[in-house]
Amino acid sequence: MKILNTIVFYDNCEEVEKYILEVASIANGMVDVVLVVNSDKCNLVENMAARLSAKGVNSLQVLNYGENVGYLNTMLKTIKQIDLAPYDFVILSNTDIRYDTKDFFQRLALNRYETDVGCIAPCVYATQSNSYSNPHYYERVSKTKLKRLVRIFKHPLMGKVYLKLAELKAGNGRKNKKESCYVYSPHGCYMIFTKDFINCICGYEYGVKMYSEESAIGELLKKYGKKCFYDSSISVVHQESTVTGRINYKKRFFAWRESLEYILREFYENC
Repeated sequence: MKILNTIVFYDNCEEVEKYILEVASIANGMVDVVLVVNSDKCNLVENMAARLSAKGVNSLQVLNYGENVGYLNTMLKTIKQIDLAPYDFVILSNTDIRYDTKDFFQRLALNRYETDVGCIAPCVYATQSNSYSNPHYYERVSKTKLKRLVRIFKHPLMGKVYLKLAELKAGNGRKNKKESCYVYSPHGCYMIFTKDFINCICGYEYGVKMYSEESAIGELLKKYGKKCFYDSSISVVHQESTVTGRINYKKRFFAWRESLEYILREFYENC
């Protein structure tokens, strides 16, 4: 069993290095990491890679596409660049992730999923909200709700209020871990894709840099007759938006609105 884990470097050297070392310490050689450099203003990646190599991490590949390609596109571009034949799963994850058990990858390898499963969503415990982020969406988001969110994020004050209310709702309603089940989409901080589904989407390119990746994945799974399975037997801890949290609200709301408008154009045009 071999697994490819794609992650992003965005001027967050300490966090990335810590994540790669943790993966290496528990993966038992099962996981290769591809680090896509979206921003390296202080030219830290080369020295970091050298330090990791000196510590025995020899499964790291660094790619730089010469621009910030965003989050989902780091994986979509990478799967066109490398030989995927050895890999059974491809993971796209944040680097503000910690593994609460040392057998995460071993459990993933041993679990048996139905042949129509294209994406696996692990249990995600979010530390800031003290709640569970998966299951993300059980069902497809309605066109009406997406349009309403576009209107909300046009106004910074409305956007702030909406996010605060959503945070409170998540904190109150997601305190308990859910049982495994099929869902519409995974939480974007940690998504596991099967080889079959990766082969289906290898020509796709996401139209924006960040946000709403979950809806895009849910729609692509639907398009190719695949399903998303929330698997409560494997879990990670999410320390929540240490990179995107640096972006000011205006820019974040613009990015959210842009991503929602893209989802509406790309997948809901005929609904």
